[in-house]
Amino acid sequence: MTTGKESVALVRSEVRRRSQVLGTQVISQGNAARLGVVSEVWADLEAKQVLVLGVLEKAFASSPRLLELRQVTALGQDALLVPSDEVFDNLDLDGLSRVVGSEVVTEEGIRLGKVKDFEFNSVSGLITGLVLSNLGLTFLPGFILSTYLLSTDEIVSIGGDRLIVEDGAETRLTQLARGVLETLGVGKPPWEVRSGPTPALPSAVDSPVVEEDYDEEYDEEYEAEEEDIYAQDEPEPEPVRPRRPEPAPEQPEWEQEYAEEDAPPEPTSESPATDAWEDKPEEPQT
Repeated sequence: MTTGKESVALVRSEVRRRSQVLGTQVISQGNAARLGVVSEVWADLEAKQVLVLGVLEKAFASSPRLLELRQVTALGQDALLVPSDEVFDNLDLDGLSRVVGSEVVTEEGIRLGKVKDFEFNSVSGLITGLVLSNLGLTFLPGFILSTYLLSTDEIVSIGGDRLIVEDGAETRLTQLARGVLETLGVGKPPWEVRSGPTPALPSAVDSPVVEEDYDEEYDEEYEAEEEDIYAQDEPEPEPVRPRRPEPAPEQPEWEQEYAEEDAPPEPTSESPATDAWEDKPEEPQT
């Protein structure tokens, strides 16, 4: 025979999303008092199970009160029912995670995105699926960035805020919403964006070695070029050719006639040439 608590829980058992539970009012079945609203969900990723809910008594409360999911008698669309206001306790959240914002990559290192939301059973708390988007921002609606559903059966290991899933998991995703960026051809799923390997930064030890190798290569190349230059035979100077005397310009006819008139008479072999005005030698007196 089942108790009334168990019967109510079984009737309301369904798969809910974290985003649907946040903001849900918490109502006490004992006196119908409003105890607050759900502000956070904590889960054990190793067990893939939601364990704790955070409840804010007031809108501007400093910290939420903690409530175990097994204390919930019914989780409806508008309200969450608990037996009384004594269900809250000081629980240890060590080892629990909010799940949202965790990066998901395959074993080959292919990035699938970040967890934006997740689905879980409202009674057992078992997480059945992860809602992924490129940035994992919870306040961005699905019509801006595309969202995909990944089964938790694909999870291989968990390390910090990173989930490692099986290779080829990107081919088994279910698209929930097609973003406007993908519709316009601007945005692509993370696993379709292929980027080159990131160059490693040189360490302080490797930097002088690289510099020395560069200097040696440069010196060898410079010396080889210098040897090639000096190895070439110097060109022999071309012999200087004597310049031919340029012919004297011909004198005009009037200059030739004038030169012939002024030229002195040529001496003959019979008598020496004397000037007409030359004085004759004086004869001796007797």
